[in-house]
Amino acid sequence: MNIDPNRVATLIAEIAAAEIIPHFGSLSDDQVRTKSGPNDLVTEADEAAERALEKALMEIRPDAVFIGEERAFKDPELAEKLGSEGAFWIVDPLDGTRNFVHGKEEFGTIVAFVEGGRSRMGWIYAIPDEACAIVVEGEGATWCGSPFTSKPVPSTGVRSPKPAGLRSIGWLTEDWREKIFTNMSTNLKTQVCHCSAYAYLALMRGEVDFAIHSKIHAWDHAAGALLIAETGGKSAFLDDQTQYHPQPSVVRPLLASSSKLQWMDIRAALLD
Repeated sequence: MNIDPNRVATLIAEIAAAEIIPHFGSLSDDQVRTKSGPNDLVTEADEAAERALEKALMEIRPDAVFIGEERAFKDPELAEKLGSEGAFWIVDPLDGTRNFVHGKEEFGTIVAFVEGGRSRMGWIYAIPDEACAIVVEGEGATWCGSPFTSKPVPSTGVRSPKPAGLRSIGWLTEDWREKIFTNMSTNLKTQVCHCSAYAYLALMRGEVDFAIHSKIHAWDHAAGALLIAETGGKSAFLDDQTQYHPQPSVVRPLLASSSKLQWMDIRAALLD
């Protein structure tokens, strides 16, 4: 692939420092806009970071198609190209924009390199913490520059009477929301999540057992699903149990667990 993962991580950190951090806590009203709804926000920092990332990443692999969240919002057909073969840079320049706008220090940059329909490399950079997870297919993951070793998990069952997780289910149909939320309240412990980057990092580190998402964009999940797979977890759709792979955006419940062994238990708890 001719990609140095550490070089990409350095570029991501430099761009975040130049284009995102200076705007944290200092955005004016005219620098924030809504997209699909009142909670779907974009700022000048998102757009500037995406432009800088495109320039930097395309210098590394100019043959790849660049798909950034903000460009894809303006041109939805761009994301549909993920159904074809080829190489792609998939980028969320500022994941957790809602947190960023409201002063919550949980936001990051997510980058995935996809080739032949598979995530080959991924980077999740926790911007306030200046910490990066790097994952390479078949080679495992690093966290803050050191090889990451996943924590041992029970051979069967879940690690606690009520597994703890993160949820973002607002986009699901009413039937799905009602079923899942009712079972969550009874069988699980959850809290709302507004940042996929921090959700996947929490899963990687074993801080939560699972995360469930509803509107599935490649820029939110292509890197994270690879990270979880390489550290002993699983990301698959709740309805038919198919493994996640980079694809055009879809509204479906996606369940990621920190352990492959726990995935079926948590699915049962959600669908019981």
